[in-house]
Amino acid sequence: MITSKVAVDHVGLSVPNLEQAIDFFVSAFGCHVVFHAGPYDDLGFTWPGDDGPENTTMRLAMLRLGDSDNIEILEYTRRDAPNDGPAPRVSQPGGMHLCFYVEDIYEAEKELRKRDDIRWLNAVSKEEGGPLDGLDWSYFLTDWGLVIELIRWPEGLPYEQSTSERLVSPPWRHNHG
Repeated sequence: MITSKVAVDHVGLSVPNLEQAIDFFVSAFGCHVVFHAGPYDDLGFTWPGDDGPENTTMRLAMLRLGDSDNIEILEYTRRDAPNDGPAPRVSQPGGMHLCFYVEDIYEAEKELRKRDDIRWLNAVSKEEGGPLDGLDWSYFLTDWGLVIELIRWPEGLPYEQSTSERLVSPPWRHNHG
């Protein structure tokens, strides 16, 4: 275990089109572009089994969501490694999703359903029973391959009865997180 203080610095997302992803995060969630970098001529690290860094061109942008999170958007072009699709499914190795906590999940869903660049994977659902009883969640897919989850959870989730650990709360909430 790392003994120094640790916090999430950013979530890094590989996308097929940097400008399209930036436009999406700015217009859908109000993110702010902090800076752009690149292009760089190779991946910058060597994947296990390769002789050197992948020969690709990489550009990136760092975005900020309010005072809570940083998001790194990376675009790789001119790749020479195999790619089976624009993005792996969340259930596949290397798959992932980005989750945004929203105070009013039903209003957020209503606003986002007006967009024509996303496909909803489910309507807002409520967890019933178990450690997350009362939590609301929904998934959608951007037209460029990223799965995003919206979530809202009440204070005092059932998991809190079995541990002193707490989820990190959004900055505007005043519980233990």
